[in-house]
Amino acid sequence: MTSTTSFIHTADWQLGKPFSRVSDPDRQAALRSQRLEAIDRIAAVARDRQASFVVVAGDIFDSHQPPPQLISLALGRIGAIGLPVYIIPGNHDYGGPGSLWESDHFQRENRELAPNLSVLLDANPVEREDAILLPCPLLQRQQLADPTAWIRGLDFSSFDGRPRLVLAHGSTVNFQGEADDEDEPTQANFIDLAQLGERLGEIDYIALGDWHGFQQAGDKAWYAGSHETDRFPKAGQLPGQVACVRATRGGAPQVEPVATAAVRWVEHAETFVAATGPGQLNEALQQLTAGAGVGNAVVKLRLGGHLGLDGHQELTEMLDTWRARFADLREENNVALQPTTEELNALTERADDPLISGVARMLAGEIDQEGEAGEVAAIALTLLHQQVGQLEGS
Repeated sequence: MTSTTSFIHTADWQLGKPFSRVSDPDRQAALRSQRLEAIDRIAAVARDRQASFVVVAGDIFDSHQPPPQLISLALGRIGAIGLPVYIIPGNHDYGGPGSLWESDHFQRENRELAPNLSVLLDANPVEREDAILLPCPLLQRQQLADPTAWIRGLDFSSFDGRPRLVLAHGSTVNFQGEADDEDEPTQANFIDLAQLGERLGEIDYIALGDWHGFQQAGDKAWYAGSHETDRFPKAGQLPGQVACVRATRGGAPQVEPVATAAVRWVEHAETFVAATGPGQLNEALQQLTAGAGVGNAVVKLRLGGHLGLDGHQELTEMLDTWRARFADLREENNVALQPTTEELNALTERADDPLISGVARMLAGEIDQEGEAGEVAAIALTLLHQQVGQLEGS
């Protein structure tokens, strides 16, 4: 008799991720906190979808040896999920001798704070009333052997009609291991789904971790992606999701992504024209980060074109404002200074102030030079423009 089960598939929480590219320590801490808070959002999705359990396909922690406080915070939130949670070690929090999973602190907190959590450290079937789990834990950071290889020799004849679910962490032929600016790229931990061959008919769902966006990786294989966005998404990638899965023995799984992320990672390019100013950038940033809340966006800007003196000053003030609102603002600023005719005349044709006029004419003649000389002249002319404006306004 065949049966069906519903569960949540998630992975790559990487709790404790340092976010070293973010310059402000308080903002780093806020981003780390969101990764913990996203566990609560997973719990809400599980309740809403009436899931029977949760599987985490590797990398709950960002480190092989996370600090005890982080372990306790994580297990407290996992315990609050209120459903059985099954995890395997990934390449960041791999198992093996001396691993965090064997530490006295983890095992004590596991018992007291999260008795619903099972860490699957052995490549052996785990039977539930509604499913059979086939875990493929990583016991070292870079494992050369395919972690799913043991399933190829498994005798499925002893199993009944319950869905069979594989849990694995690594890259596949279409989805190579991801690395951002805080990770080391790796080609190890390769999962060759094609090698499962006829065994794929005995398997009903393959829950994968390592790729940080929700993606289908095979006929019955999905990456759930990271539960909280932690990098600028690649084309076609859907980050910040969990997978809601309904698996039936012998049938095609039903898989739906559900958003759990609070933080936005946004890239935007803007080319300015002096006549229009930087106002369109402000509108674009408002739209791209709408609803994210202060401190919940990491933004990378590529700025080009040219602006006048007033436009440059407006852009500087605008970026200062957004920098205070965002968790991090990364700029590639190639905006050239091109004073308008009116702005130059206001500086160079000052009959009552020949000193300012002379300096302005000299700087205006130098701003088109390449290299440091032109940059210094542009800065000096901008400062002169600001100073004159302050004097005239006083």
